[in-house]
Amino acid sequence: MKKGKWIWYPGDFEIYHSLLLHARREERGCCIPYCYRLDGCFHNVKFKKKVTVEKEETIEVAGNAPGYVSIDSIRGHLNRTYKLIPGEYEIFAELIKVDGLPSLYISGETVFTDESWEVNNGNYTWCPAGCNEMHTNPDITPETFLFSYEEIFPVDIKEVQGGTLYDFGRETFAKLKFSEGTFEDNVGVHYGESRTEALDTEHCCLTDTVREGMLPARGFRYVFIPKNNGEYKVSAEYEYYPFSYRGKFSSSDERLNKIWEACAYTLHLNSREFFLDGLKRDRWVWSGDAYQSYLVNYYLFFDLDICKRTMIALRGKDPMETHLNTIMDYSFYWVMGVYDYYMYTGDIDFVKFLYPKMESLVAFCIKRADDDGFVRRKEGDWIFIDWADFDKTGALCAEQILFAKSLDVMAWCSNLLGYDGSIYRARYLDLRTKIDRCFWNDTLGGYVDSYESGKNNITRHANIFALLFDYVTPEQRERIIENVLLNDKIAPITTPYFKFYELEAMCRIGKTKYVKDRISDYWGGMLDLGATTIWEEFDPAKEGDEHYAMYGQKYGKSLCHAWGASPVYIFGKYYLGVRPTAYAYTAFEVCPDLAGLDRIEGTVPVNGGEVSVYMDKNVIKITSTVGGGTLVLGEDRVPIPTNRELVWKINEYMA
Repeated sequence: MKKGKWIWYPGDFEIYHSLLLHARREERGCCIPYCYRLDGCFHNVKFKKKVTVEKEETIEVAGNAPGYVSIDSIRGHLNRTYKLIPGEYEIFAELIKVDGLPSLYISGETVFTDESWEVNNGNYTWCPAGCNEMHTNPDITPETFLFSYEEIFPVDIKEVQGGTLYDFGRETFAKLKFSEGTFEDNVGVHYGESRTEALDTEHCCLTDTVREGMLPARGFRYVFIPKNNGEYKVSAEYEYYPFSYRGKFSSSDERLNKIWEACAYTLHLNSREFFLDGLKRDRWVWSGDAYQSYLVNYYLFFDLDICKRTMIALRGKDPMETHLNTIMDYSFYWVMGVYDYYMYTGDIDFVKFLYPKMESLVAFCIKRADDDGFVRRKEGDWIFIDWADFDKTGALCAEQILFAKSLDVMAWCSNLLGYDGSIYRARYLDLRTKIDRCFWNDTLGGYVDSYESGKNNITRHANIFALLFDYVTPEQRERIIENVLLNDKIAPITTPYFKFYELEAMCRIGKTKYVKDRISDYWGGMLDLGATTIWEEFDPAKEGDEHYAMYGQKYGKSLCHAWGASPVYIFGKYYLGVRPTAYAYTAFEVCPDLAGLDRIEGTVPVNGGEVSVYMDKNVIKITSTVGGGTLVLGEDRVPIPTNRELVWKINEYMA
C-alpha cells in the first residue's frame, strides 16, 4: 500500500494560510486588508532524504511548483514515476514558487515523503519537514485548506419590506447558494447576524449580488433580498472543520446547559484554519483572543493541531519589529500560551520548535523596556487589556504583570529544555519586586493602574491578574478580594473577554455560586435577546438596536465572538473540577462543585483519554480512562482508579 504526505518548510503552511485568511476580510464589497504585519512563506525550498530499498518499487513524485527531483545526483522531472531497484539512494528535490507554498509529495511502498524528510530554505541549515495528516492526497495540494460541508436550508422565509427575508435559524458560516430559477442583474443580497442588520440594506456589513451558483462563505444568520421574484431556490453550504466534541456538560439548570451549548458552538464556528476572533467582521487571528480559545479548546475539542497552527501563524517570522497584532499585552499572551500548551499536552517537541521564536520575542520585549525595567507604550504600540477606561499614564500595572508572567514562563521553558533561564528568572524577580513597590496602594488595598499619574485609579484588571498568577501575599489577596473583587464601587467588567479572567479569579477564591449566577445573568441575557452565539460585548443596560453598534458602525459588533466561550472552560475546570497538576495530565485533580445546583455531570477530554464526572447532593461518580487522578474534597484526597467507576457518598464525607 502506497503512502505519502505533502511536505513543506516547517511553519510555512501556517504562514501561507494566515496570509490568505487575512486578505479575505471585506465590508460591503470593499476589501479590508489586515492592518498589521504579515509574513510570507519561503519561496525556494530544498528537500532530501537517504533511503534504503529492499525490493523493487515504483515511486510517484509530485510537486506544486517548478523544480526537479534528483535520485543519486541524476536529475529528473517532477510529476513523474520512477522505478527504484534494491539499494541505497539519496533523494533530493528543489522547488520554487513565488506566489504560494512550495511543496513536495512522493508516494511509494517504502519510500514516501513525511516528517522524516529534511528541508532548508537556502540557508544551508537542514531541519525536519513540515506536514500534517490533512494533506495526504496527491491531487489536493496543501495550498487548499480542507473543510467539511453540509447543505443547510432556511428555517423561516418571510415576505417583508417588498423583499424576502431568509432565517437560517442560528448563526452560521456558509456559502449562500442559488439554483433553479431566473436571475436578474444586480439584485442585492444583504446579510445580517441580526434580523435588523439584514433588513438595513444601507448599513449592513456584508452584501453581495444574486447569481446562479455559490457565493463566497460568510458569517450570518439572516439574508434579505429586497427584490425577489421567487423563482429561485435558496440554500447554503455550511463550511466547518469537523472537530469532535469531546467535552460535555449538563446540569439541573437548563439555562446553564443552553449557555454551554451556545458557547461551544461559538468556539466551533470560530475554529477554522486558526482560532479566529469573530465570524462576521474581522475573521482575523488575534493573540489575546486565541489565548482564551486555547484554554476553552482543552475542555471541548482537545485538538492540538489548531493550537499549533494558531501559535505558528501568530508568531510569524523573525526579525521581531512590532508586538503581535501591535498590541503589547498580546505578545505576552503568546508566550504564556506555550506554557499552558505544554501543561495540557506534554508535547515537548513543539515547545522545542517554538523556543527560538520565544527567545526572539522576549528579547524584543526586554529591549523595549525602559531603564527601570517597566514596559511602556512606544510609537506604534497599542495598549489594550480590555475595552474599559484605564489610567494609561506611563507604565500600566496590568502590562507589567503580564510581562512578568511571560518572563516567568520563559525561565520555566528554558529550564524544561535544558537551557540556562537564569537571566529571565532574575529579571522576573526584579520586576515582581518593582511592581509591588510602585503599584500597590496600601491605603486603597489594591494595585493602581498607574503610579506615575498620581490619580491612584483602581480597576479590576491588574488586581485580577495579580490574584490569578499568585503574585500577592495572603494579606494582599484578602484585601484585593474585599476592596476590589467584591466592591461594587469598582467599575464592573463589561466584556466577555475580560470576564474570562474575572470569573476564573472568583472561582479561585471559592465564589462558584456567584460565578454561576453571573454566567446565568450575563451570558443568559444574550440568549434572552435571541442570541444563538456569544457576542463580542454585551451591556445589559443597552436597549434594542444599541446592542449591535460598535467601532462607530451601526452593526460593527460581532455577534459570534470566540472570546465569549469561557463558560465551557469554567464549567469544566471549576464545576466538574478537572485540572492537570502535572504536565499532560500525568497527575490531575477532580474537585467537583455543585455551586448550589442539584446536579452536574459531564466529560473533560484529557491527554490520552477522558474523565467523566457526575455529582448530586448525595453522591459523586468519576470514571477516568487515564491514571494519575485524585478526587479532592476538602482535606481528603481519594485516588481515582483507571477504567473503573469511583463512587463517593457525600453524606459520609460530610460526616
